Amino acid sequence: MFLPKLSPKKTLIASACSCLAVSTAIALPLSFSLFTPPSQAQSRVRYNPPSNLGTPIVSTPGILRSACETAEVCLIALVPDLKVANAPVPLTISERPTVYFLIPNVDGNVSFTLTEEDIRSEKGRRIYTTTFYLKSKAGIIAFKIPDHVQGLKLGKNYSWRFTKNFTINDPTDLEVIGSMRRVLPNQNLITQLKKASLPIERAALFAQESIWYETLQTLAEAMQGNTNKSEIVSEWNELLKSASLNKVLPHKFVKAAETSPESISNPSPNYGY
Repeated sequence: MFLPKLSPKKTLIASACSCLAVSTAIALPLSFSLFTPPSQAQSRVRYNPPSNLGTPIVSTPGILRSACETAEVCLIALVPDLKVANAPVPLTISERPTVYFLIPNVDGNVSFTLTEEDIRSEKGRRIYTTTFYLKSKAGIIAFKIPDHVQGLKLGKNYSWRFTKNFTINDPTDLEVIGSMRRVLPNQNLITQLKKASLPIERAALFAQESIWYETLQTLAEAMQGNTNKSEIVSEWNELLKSASLNKVLPHKFVKAAETSPESISNPSPNYGY
C-alpha cells in the first residue's frame, strides 16, 4: 500500500524503450569464428537494434527511461536509448524476463506493474502488479518477473512500470517505464547457443539477433561472478555506453532487503526453447 504523496513525481523523458536479485545466467557458447578478431574491433558484443517492429504504445514520444531528483540521485532502467521518438521495442526470448535498474538509496515502498498492450485501442490489460518494501544502497538491481505470473505471449508488446514511492522522510517519487516484446529464437541462434561456452560469446549471439534483455542479463551475471576478469568488465561497459547508459558505469550490483519473497530471488531464466 502506497504512502500519501507529498510532492509530484520527478521524471525525465528520454527517447528510448526497453527488463530484485539477479537471476542465474544460463551457459550458452558459440564458434569463435563468428566474432570479429579483437584487433579489428574493440567490442565483441555489438547490440543490433531490431527493426521498427511494433513501436511502444505507452508514451509519446518515447518511453520514460530515467527519472532523477538530482544528477546524482537517479532511477534508471537499463534499456537502450535509440535517440528516436518511435524506437523499436526491445526484444526478449523469455516468458518472464529480468529487468535491471540503477536505483538510488532506497528505504521504502516500490512497485512494479506489467501490462499487455492493445495496438487497436491503445489501451492495455494489466497482468501483474506488486508493491513491496525495499531497502538498498544505491546500485544495480534486477527484477525477475515471478514464475506464477502469466508468461509473455509471442509477438505481443508489453509495457512495464517501476516506481520508487516516496516516504515522509524521503519526499522523492521516481518512476521509469519501459517495454518488451517476446520473440522465438531462430534455429541458427538456438544451435549456436548450444555450442557456446563463454558468457561473452553468448552475449554476442543475443546482441547480433537484437535480443536486448538476454544480452544484458548474460553480461550482468558474468560481471557478478567474474569481477576480476577485465574482458567481461570491458564488454559490460561498452554495452552500457552503446545504450547511452553512461550514468550507470560507476555503479556496482547491490543486494537488496525486501518483504516480497516472490519478487527477489535467484531464479534460473526460462528462455522458452
